[in-house]
Amino acid sequence: MSKTIKQIADEIGVSKQKVYRYIKANHINEAHQRSGVMYYDESASSIIKQGLIKDTASSEAHHEAHQAASNEAVNEKVLNLFKQELEIKNEQIKDLNNRLSEISSALVMAQQTAATAQALHAGTIQQQLITDGTVAGEDKPTFKDRLKYLFKGER
Repeated sequence: MSKTIKQIADEIGVSKQKVYRYIKANHINEAHQRSGVMYYDESASSIIKQGLIKDTASSEAHHEAHQAASNEAVNEKVLNLFKQELEIKNEQIKDLNNRLSEISSALVMAQQTAATAQALHAGTIQQQLITDGTVAGEDKPTFKDRLKYLFKGER
């Protein structure tokens, strides 16, 4: 049974143009022609199908290989970009840790200075109380206040 280019194209799932180009490129002659439509016999139809399926498979394999190589190149670029970003982030973390260490040291020194200042201030007040019984900025205690201080809580 003879088949048209469209029937052959539909059977293998390609365009009519692709079938037509394959026929012209491989010099395949039609079995007969009716009303301007070319018909191909079973042997010609089989040769066309095998050739196009082979070409399609080869083309797909080539496309897949090309796609795989392209994907690999993209993956390599992305990986390198991630490595660079990771290096930058590691450097930022290192800098932040250094700054945190400096701030912690400064805080410890400030706490020590504050404790020293408190001790010095307490010592100054204690010395004033021992010396004259007053604290700077306060009025001198009266005799009554001194007695209250000495006997506080006792009756």
